[in-house]
Amino acid sequence: MNIGFLDRRITIEAPASSPTLNAYGEAAQADAWTTFVTVWAAMDNKAARSSIIADQETAINRVTWRVRSSAFTRLVTPKYRVKYGNDYYNILAVQEVGRKDMIYLVTERVISE
Repeated sequence: MNIGFLDRRITIEAPASSPTLNAYGEAAQADAWTTFVTVWAAMDNKAARSSIIADQETAINRVTWRVRSSAFTRLVTPKYRVKYGNDYYNILAVQEVGRKDMIYLVTERVISE
């Protein structure tokens, strides 16, 4: 792969390790994320569609990010997410290409209107 195609700077975020507690002392759904690694990536738009989900029009954009394989990127799982600009992408799958050559992050950005 020509690394000149890696022209987008993305941040891979990991869920916060410690759960947060609500006012009653119960474990609450944590929306806290921490920066795991920032890397250069190539963006491949795969598909876009819109549908009605819970009486709301929703646009779904599927994107595959190609990043160089490293000790950090090989640890990424679908529990992580990708941040590009002001947009967040949920990771659906992580695919290793070649022998420690590239990592494909298959992601989906969901926009509710």
